[in-house]
Amino acid sequence: MTRGRLHRNIRAVLVHGVVLGVAIAASATTPWVVSAHADTTRARAQCTSVDHGFRPTTIAVEGVLRATKVLARGQDRNGVPQPPPLTARGKWQLAWDKAAGVRPGDDRGVVRFTAHTYPYDNPPPALGNLLLKRLRTGARLTVSGAGGEQMCYRVTRRQQVRADAFVSGYYDTVGKPRLAILVCSGKRRGPGDWTHRTIWYAVPVPAADK
Repeated sequence: MTRGRLHRNIRAVLVHGVVLGVAIAASATTPWVVSAHADTTRARAQCTSVDHGFRPTTIAVEGVLRATKVLARGQDRNGVPQPPPLTARGKWQLAWDKAAGVRPGDDRGVVRFTAHTYPYDNPPPALGNLLLKRLRTGARLTVSGAGGEQMCYRVTRRQQVRADAFVSGYYDTVGKPRLAILVCSGKRRGPGDWTHRTIWYAVPVPAADK
């Protein structure tokens, strides 16, 4: 095994700590959640072709989540993306791995996002729980930037893997442009310790489709 491959394997195993679970129940439905039958016509009309990479500031999930804040975060010393902070706001935000150097609008690589999953599930106490319940293949994601950029993606694959599995696709910095969201899933064995990870992969929506 090459040194690079070994490092990626270690990184993939360590990703199990990326999305932490904390025993806090939601006190009310978050205002960012929308009806599964919400009208998203306006959001679709605003999507445009983007010819440059940009820093994401919000993301909306069609029929699931209104535009919510994306935090630019780094990586730990093992190269694992840092999740949002463990705060009331942080549990309903996403973290973008700015250290990877892959941005929406770039012509290659995976734009990496993470969100928290909490141990309770009714009502969904965190963004990860909501996505696990309602984000399916075919859904449209709208990523916006501070400069007015707005890029659309369509979810093409939902994958659940064991916490110690090799998830090379999530870490790709080459190949066709994609976006991925990773959250903890499965059974919670203890604080920050879940049996599985769920990853959604999405591809840019062609201009003719927007």
